[in-house]
Amino acid sequence: MQEASVSDEAPLQQLMIDTASWLKSRGSSQWGDILEGKDVHGLKDRIRDGEVFLVRESDHIAAAFILRKTASEWDQRLWRDHGYQTPARYLHRLMIARDFAGQNLSQAILEWASAESAQTDYPCLRLDCIADNQKLNTLYQNAGFTQLAIVDGFCIYEKRT
Repeated sequence: MQEASVSDEAPLQQLMIDTASWLKSRGSSQWGDILEGKDVHGLKDRIRDGEVFLVRESDHIAAAFILRKTASEWDQRLWRDHGYQTPARYLHRLMIARDFAGQNLSQAILEWASAESAQTDYPCLRLDCIADNQKLNTLYQNAGFTQLAIVDGFCIYEKRT
């Protein structure tokens, strides 16, 4: 894993659009904001704050994700009744370039993010996904995350570090 730089912004934006399009083609409404030209997680700001990480294969971005150091407004809304005041890292926008799918990158990212959270003294790693995405829910459960609730149609997960 490496921290993204400002020069990575354009290819990361494209990866986000490609991922949102792929999700839509599979019948998911998750990340629909991206296809509407919105980015509720503020990729540019997250890069500036050192919260975007990526996996490179040769000269290509194979995968990327946001690992926030504080709860966003989105996180606060979803976690309002589940202890968002407790320090945690929040993982968002886990993206795998389609050319690199099927190589267990998601699992490697989740393991790295959990270890990074522990090394930076955060007691847990949190994430969410739309409740009807069974494949993603299974991925998170298999990676050791505990589903705490379904809030506004999203499953919220936590893993103690």
